[in-house]
Amino acid sequence: MKNIVIIIILFQSFQSINAQQVFTETQEFKITKEIMNQGKERPSYVVNLVRSEEENNNQIATLTIDDTELFEDIFITTLENPGLDGVSKVIKMEVEYLGCCAHVESYYYMIKNDSTVVSLPEIQNVYCENSDTDYQYIFPNQEYGIIGNILETQTFYQETTTAIKYVNLKQSMPWSNGILEDSKTTAITGY
Repeated sequence: MKNIVIIIILFQSFQSINAQQVFTETQEFKITKEIMNQGKERPSYVVNLVRSEEENNNQIATLTIDDTELFEDIFITTLENPGLDGVSKVIKMEVEYLGCCAHVESYYYMIKNDSTVVSLPEIQNVYCENSDTDYQYIFPNQEYGIIGNILETQTFYQETTTAIKYVNLKQSMPWSNGILEDSKTTAITGY
């Protein structure tokens, strides 16, 4: 009887983990960086997001980092099966700058089933010593997600933990037939 209870608890845990999809680290994509010599004291970087496995390094996105003095690192995570028709995964590339606070620029790239890429508008966050909020996109298969929509949200966390206190919806972007439609703003807040 005790073993059956343990099996049921494990089974339910695996179900809840699968139901709450999150962005995870990946080795499928990598960054290439070129230094641009423009006669400046600190030259710019041209950063390319590419697939790791392909010989021709199939390029997904390119961006320029001008503030190389405060530039710290780039982090790449993916969300498999975000719950949008025709989208197989979402890549999140976070570019971190460090000063008195951490400034993070987040770039989201949706990979469609036909390998085309759809980028979402950049999101910026600033994390200081007592920061308890951040902005992010939430997709349909994630907690607080809405079917057929990409949500731009502001998440507030408990003061002493990473537990979510509540989520503010800033913008809802409908996804229909492989196209990102005009965004809508509503006043929905989830607790």
